[in-house]
Amino acid sequence: MKWQFALLMVCFTMTTLGCEKDHKNAKQPTPPENKTVATATSSSTGSATAKTAETQIKKDAATPSSATKVGRKAPVPVPAKRIEGVIATVDGVIIDSGSFYEEVDRISRRNPRIPADRLARIESNILQRLIDRELVKQAIQKAGIVVGEVELDASFKEYKKRFQSEEQFQNYLKHGKVTVDTIKKRLRDKQSLEKLIETKGNLAITDQEAKAFYQKNLKFYTEQAKVKASHVLLKLQPNATPVQEKAVLSRIKKIQKQLKKKGADFASIASKLSEGPSKAKGGDLGYFTAKQMLKPFSDKAFSMKAGQTSGPVKTRFGYHIIRVYDSKPERKKSFEEVEEQISKSLRNKKFFKERRRLLGELKENAKIVSNLPEPPKAQPRKGGIHGGVPRGGNPHAGIPGAPDLSKIRAPGNANIRTKRAFPSKGKRPVLPLKGRKIVAPAGKKAAK
Repeated sequence: MKWQFALLMVCFTMTTLGCEKDHKNAKQPTPPENKTVATATSSSTGSATAKTAETQIKKDAATPSSATKVGRKAPVPVPAKRIEGVIATVDGVIIDSGSFYEEVDRISRRNPRIPADRLARIESNILQRLIDRELVKQAIQKAGIVVGEVELDASFKEYKKRFQSEEQFQNYLKHGKVTVDTIKKRLRDKQSLEKLIETKGNLAITDQEAKAFYQKNLKFYTEQAKVKASHVLLKLQPNATPVQEKAVLSRIKKIQKQLKKKGADFASIASKLSEGPSKAKGGDLGYFTAKQMLKPFSDKAFSMKAGQTSGPVKTRFGYHIIRVYDSKPERKKSFEEVEEQISKSLRNKKFFKERRRLLGELKENAKIVSNLPEPPKAQPRKGGIHGGVPRGGNPHAGIPGAPDLSKIRAPGNANIRTKRAFPSKGKRPVLPLKGRKIVAPAGKKAAK
C-alpha cells in the first residue's frame, strides 16, 4: 500500500507541474482594436501615445489627400488687405483709394479668379493711368486751357457720325452702359489734351505727309469691281442622289421659263419660290465683289450685262438663276476723296506719340508718391511661346503617383512621341511608337 500511495503522489505532482507549464506558455488573447487598456505602470506611455496620435491626426487634416490634390479646383486666393485713404499723391494732390479700387473691382467682377501676381500688375497699371490723368489735368489747368461748349458740341456731332442712325446710337447708350454726359466728358478731356500738346508741339499734318501716305497705301484706296444682282435659289443637299438632283434641276428650269414670260417680275417670283435667305428681299443681294461669292456664281454674274438673266448655275448650295441689274468697274479713289480721312488718321497717330512724350516730361518734373507696393515681375513662360513643358522636363511633376517622363530616353531621337504613359504603380514602362525601343536606365531591361 505504501508504495502504491507513493506512486500516486508522484503522478499527481507531475500532472500538476505540466498543467502549470502549459498555462504559462499559452498565447494570451489579443486585446480588441480601438480599446484602451489602462494600467498603473503604462499611464505615462499611454499619454505619450495619445499625443502622438493627436499630432498625426492634425497633420493628416492639414495635408490634402490625393483626391483633394488631383481633380479639384484650386481655392480662390485671399485678397490682400486694401489701402484706405490715400493711394498716391501727384505734386501734393491726393488720389483717393476709392476711385482706384472702383476700377479694380470692375475688372475683378469680370474675372474673379485672376492670379494674385497678375492682379498686382493690373492694379499697378490702373494706378499709373490715374496718375497720368492727374498729371495731364494739372498741366491743362496750369496752361489755362478751356474747351468751349461750341467746340464740344461740334465734336459730339462728329462723334455721332460713327453710328448709322439715331436708333443705333441709343442702343449703344443702353447696352454700352454709357451716357451722353460721359461721352462729352471724354471728348472734352481729349480736346483739352490736344490743345495742350499743340502748345508744346505740332499735330498738324502737311499735304506732303498725306500724299506720301496715299501713294504708299494705294491698294487700300482701290475699289474692286462690283455687281448688283438678285437670284432665285433652290437648295440641293450635299449628299443628294442623281434622281434628287435631276428633280431640283427640273424645278429650276420651270422657274426660268416663268421669268422669260413677258411682264414677269423677278422679285415677286423670287419671294415666292426662292429657298435662300434673300427670299424676304425678293432675292436682292445688293452690290458684291467677286470674292464675296462662290466662284461659279461670281464667274457667271461678272460675265453678264445689266438686265440679263442667267440659266441654272450650280454651286454647293444648289441651283441659282441670276438677274444682274448694275455693275461697277474697279477704280482707284482720288487723293482728294480720301485726303480728309488720311489726315485724321495721321493726326490721331501723331497724337498718341506726342502724348507719350508729354507724359514722360511731366513725370520727370513731378513729385509722385505711391502707397501701392511694387508688383512682382512677370515670369517668362517656360516651354516655348505656347507654354507647356520645357524640353527634357517632366510634364507630370507634382502629380502624386505619376511617372517621371523626363528620365525616359529614345535612341537617336530625343523627341520620339509616346502613345500612352502608364501610372507609376507597378513600374510599367512607357510604350513608344510602333517599331521603336526605349533605352532603359543602367541595370534595367529595355522595354520592347
